[in-house]
Amino acid sequence: MLKRFVLFQGVCLSLWGMGFTAMGNVSTSLGGAGVALRNSAWGLYYNPALLASDPRSKFSFSAGLWLSKSDINALLEIPLDASPQEISEIFASLKNPRIGLQTQMGVVAQIGGFYRKQTTASPDEYGRLISKTIEKQMSAFAIGAFASSKTDIGLSDSGGKQYDAHSFGIALMEIPIGYAYKLETSFGDFNFGLALKYMRAVFDGSSYQGDVHGGIAIQIPNFLNMSPAQNFGIDLGFLYSIADVHIGLSAKNINLPTFKTAHRSLRLDPSLRMGVSYEFLKHYVVTFDADLLPQSFSNSILKSHQIAFGIMGDYSFVDFRVGVGIDALNFGDSKVALGFNLYGILDIVGEMGFNFAKTGGSEMALPTNFGIKIGSTFSF
Repeated sequence: MLKRFVLFQGVCLSLWGMGFTAMGNVSTSLGGAGVALRNSAWGLYYNPALLASDPRSKFSFSAGLWLSKSDINALLEIPLDASPQEISEIFASLKNPRIGLQTQMGVVAQIGGFYRKQTTASPDEYGRLISKTIEKQMSAFAIGAFASSKTDIGLSDSGGKQYDAHSFGIALMEIPIGYAYKLETSFGDFNFGLALKYMRAVFDGSSYQGDVHGGIAIQIPNFLNMSPAQNFGIDLGFLYSIADVHIGLSAKNINLPTFKTAHRSLRLDPSLRMGVSYEFLKHYVVTFDADLLPQSFSNSILKSHQIAFGIMGDYSFVDFRVGVGIDALNFGDSKVALGFNLYGILDIVGEMGFNFAKTGGSEMALPTNFGIKIGSTFSF
């Protein structure tokens, strides 16, 4: 029977970041990098300054999940004839056995903004000056809807063949509206972006028991039946571009939005991330991101410090991407990702962690951390 944690009653939870869950297929397949990815349709989420850097009209949607199992290989491989004492010894040997489940869903649309007219004059073959007026798009608007959740389950010995599971889950929905403007200079382009977003959050803690021989059960909080709290958030973005090099900086939730319910409150601390990308050979981009502040969904969930890098080949009818995401604080949560897009209609991403275990009596070790995403992206 589920019981609510007394710990979460009447207390204020401080959340580091919760800002850069890997949203969208492109950045997910690049290890999570997106702050300086100029052609991405998900600039509204990663760095609103990207809207003006590539102000074409864009539309994209994405949905997926990520399942992780940390420090529980010995539990997954427990033989059926293991005694209660052997099971207790296995639990005692584990440092921090946990299971995590993340989900992400999002949709975003971008349209061009204001134009600037630029007039130039050049001589024709007879020496006469011919003027020509060019319209340059200097800004862009975007609107989106993003939903992300994370459930973290810690395991401990309950005696005999039983285990105790302590779960904390949180879900956040954001509806942002963003705007960005580009300032062109002789020594590069400066892009500035702002996103204002309506936010709803729910969170809950619970505990339950299970039998180690019956597998490790994952019980997810019923977010749909929880009473949501709401607030608004502010994201800022900056991008400097010179030639084919782009340097970005993104700050999310700079106003420290707080969500209050009848017995508790929850605060989102700012997330800060920098990124660099380089475009080469016309169709290729290599990109790198790094958190400048640690992140976590709550003080009940391990903090993370993400470093991501990847490479993409983008052609007219197909693009392919590969990337690696490293958690500097919890290397076991690191992952490698691979994705491709066909004709802008079908976009698939697969992710895999570096941990393997022989489960269910299998002779073959299989990955315990894995994820998948499906989506689509159109630019016109």
